[in-house]
Amino acid sequence: MTPIGEGLPFTLPRVEHRLRHQRPETHGNHKKAATEYLRKNFFLTTSGVFRTQALIDTLLEVGSDRILFSVDYPYETMEEISSWFDQCPISETDRYKIGAENAAQLFLI
Repeated sequence: MTPIGEGLPFTLPRVEHRLRHQRPETHGNHKKAATEYLRKNFFLTTSGVFRTQALIDTLLEVGSDRILFSVDYPYETMEEISSWFDQCPISETDRYKIGAENAAQLFLI
């Protein structure tokens, strides 16, 4: 799990574009695009990245099923970050998934 994917949701499309212009032998044998592996194999968190636009961009790239709410305590406060998250202009369905449901499913709670 990484904070908003450490920028991967934003840089992988560029990597994919460049790989399309490289000889196949320069980047190994893979069956799917790099962003597809990110969308299916990683969970991303909000930890340390409390920017609404970054969250929305990440939602658009990977979907709400792969994002977890996280605070980055002790560096951030639960009150401040929870208030930010509660005010984000996202659907209540996505807010519930990111805020609780995804973690419960991941950790089998």
